[in-house]
Amino acid sequence: MSNMPFKRRNIFINKAIQARFIIGVFLLILFSGLCSALLIFWITGGDLQAQSQTAHANIANAWDRLGLSILIGNVVSMIIAGTIAMFVVLYATHKIVGPLYRFEKICEQVGEGNLDTLIALREKDQLQALGLAFTNMVNKLRARKSEQQELIAKIQSQLEQLNHDQSITGHQLDKLNELDRLIRQL
Repeated sequence: MSNMPFKRRNIFINKAIQARFIIGVFLLILFSGLCSALLIFWITGGDLQAQSQTAHANIANAWDRLGLSILIGNVVSMIIAGTIAMFVVLYATHKIVGPLYRFEKICEQVGEGNLDTLIALREKDQLQALGLAFTNMVNKLRARKSEQQELIAKIQSQLEQLNHDQSITGHQLDKLNELDRLIRQL
C-alpha cells in the first residue's frame, strides 16, 4: 500500500461547468484590461496631444503624468473588475454551494433512516446529475428496505407457526424465542 496522496489524473472532470467558469474569468480579465486601456487613453489623451504639438515638449513632465495616469487607470480598473468578480463568484458559488448544503442536510436525514426525502434542485443549479444519482440511490435503498421488511414479516409468521407447534421441545422453543427477539431488533 502506498502512502502517496491520491492525485487526480483528469483535470477536466465536468467540462461544461469548468469551461463556463474559465470563459467567465477570461472575459472578466479581458474586460479589466479594456477598462484600464480606455481609462489611460481618456486621462492622458488630451495632455499628450497638447504636449506633442508644442515645440518644446517637456518629456519628464509627460512621463510623470503618464505614470500617474497608468496608476490611476489600473487602480480604477482593479476596483471595477474586483467588484464584478465578487458578484460573479458570489453567483457561481451560490449555484454550487446551495445544492451542496442541501445534499448535506439530506444525507443527515438519510443517515437517520428517513428514506422519504426528495432532492429538488432549482432549474439552473449545478450538480443536477449528482441530485439525480442521489435520488436513484435513495429509491434503491427504499426498495431494499421494503423487501427486507417483507422478508422479516414472512420469517416472523413462520416463527409464530413454529411456536404454536406442539411437537417442539423447550430448548427449541427457547431458540425460536431468541430468533424472534433478534428479528425484532432488525
